[in-house]
Amino acid sequence: MILAPFVAALFVIALPPQIGVLPVRAMAMVGALVALAANCYILAGFDRDGAELQFVDTQEWATQVGLEWNVGVDGIAIWLVLLTTVLFTLAIIATILRPPSREPQFLMLLLMGETALLGLFTANNLVLFYVFWEAMLIPFAFMIGIWGNEDRREALMRFVVYTMVGSLVMLVAVVGTAFVARDVTGQFTYEIQALRAVDFTETQSTLLFAGFALAFAIKLPLWPFHGWLPRAYGAAPLLVTALLAAVMSKAAVYGLLRVGVPVFPEGADNFTIPLLTLAVIGIVYGSVVAWRQDSMRMLIGYSSLAHLGFIVLGIMAFDVIGGQGAVLQMVNHGIVVAASFAIVAVISRAANREMIDSVSGLSAVAPRMAYVFLLVAMAALAIPGSNAFVGEFFILTGTFRWHVWAASLATIGIVYAAIYMLRLYQDSFMGPLRATGRATDAELTVKDAIYMAPLVLAMLFIAFYPAALVGATEASIKRAVAPAQIAADRPPEDIAEPVVPNPPPAVQPLPGDEPDLTAEDAGAPR
Repeated sequence: MILAPFVAALFVIALPPQIGVLPVRAMAMVGALVALAANCYILAGFDRDGAELQFVDTQEWATQVGLEWNVGVDGIAIWLVLLTTVLFTLAIIATILRPPSREPQFLMLLLMGETALLGLFTANNLVLFYVFWEAMLIPFAFMIGIWGNEDRREALMRFVVYTMVGSLVMLVAVVGTAFVARDVTGQFTYEIQALRAVDFTETQSTLLFAGFALAFAIKLPLWPFHGWLPRAYGAAPLLVTALLAAVMSKAAVYGLLRVGVPVFPEGADNFTIPLLTLAVIGIVYGSVVAWRQDSMRMLIGYSSLAHLGFIVLGIMAFDVIGGQGAVLQMVNHGIVVAASFAIVAVISRAANREMIDSVSGLSAVAPRMAYVFLLVAMAALAIPGSNAFVGEFFILTGTFRWHVWAASLATIGIVYAAIYMLRLYQDSFMGPLRATGRATDAELTVKDAIYMAPLVLAMLFIAFYPAALVGATEASIKRAVAPAQIAADRPPEDIAEPVVPNPPPAVQPLPGDEPDLTAEDAGAPR
């Protein structure tokens, strides 16, 4: 699943230009579809009640220093992997239907980005996680720098500088985690599951968590680390902006839930109030700024900043219901924001630009698009009956149990969401017909439906049957939040599950350790 897009990318870039674009498009589609098919196979055989990693693939490399290929999925990762394979497949389809300049290079970079994100969501080794974290930046940086608008240079510079600062701090934290854990346990490993429940001191846990949290906050982005967002979202091609908001941002919240909370529970507990505060400010700030935007693209971009703040609330509540809502909302947000940017692309055809005041009354000439946009807008509002309602309700419920103030203030974002989304819909589709371009171009075409229909169907499926996703996350969420619940001194009845200390009483070698044969050689019992 991980390597199929990578191999396809190599073939795409290696094919000679004189053979035309059809073989290039076919190879790109094969790579994306093989990854999607493999993901469906994994999903079909996935044990929904299991908390451990499943479909684990481990290959030794330099085990003496803890380096190995170690990947697998659990109830958290499986849905983000599915989101990635689906959205990148649709992105490749959209690229083929409406090709950009230098199409082979663009398709190659899309496949490389998919590979990096799939590797990151499945990595069970901190070094591997970091390698894929860095690798996903490269294709997105090239797509912004080559295919962006006239502001692409400054946008690329901000994007690279911000993310590299966070990445360098994360690298220090990755290496420091392994060496500090060795001093605590006597065992050296980068395996994430093995590092869970290592008895770090409070200072060690806090400093290491801070290193990871900074990188995650920048990539989300979390206010006030969002300085790269306006330029990057505004300058990148609309398809790239959609993938940045829908998929790449999930890498950060996933890292917070996979690495930050379970591996450094004391640090996570110490940073709970600061992160909750930043999340609430981000919700309110993103909503208010989205309301004041003149650009449809930037309105969706800033609304994404607000929705991601809700996900951080669910994770930092250290609550099973809140965590389940966070995972569900990661998927919901990815689907809704991808559909929103696709709609912006269609509307901008009628306006010849992305400004809100450039069109109005489009429902008269584009009734099908009006219906689709209304459905997406209602999902963005998380009204009851929409796919986003259950996730947001779970998040607020889990947060309200432990941090009433954060849940209460976050509801301001819900109110503003109604203001800016209904304003966008009303300005674009209601009132007298007006368009700076040809208004009929805003209607949903067959080409548009090919990549938008799966998103709408996914929204309807989750709206009617959210248990399909939520039920599979419970065991993994319990395992992820239990260490932080203990660190936060939650009542025993509220702690999701017991945490076995590492190393356990009967110490066994961790991956990368040489077995101790001294006792066996001496004839003593093991």
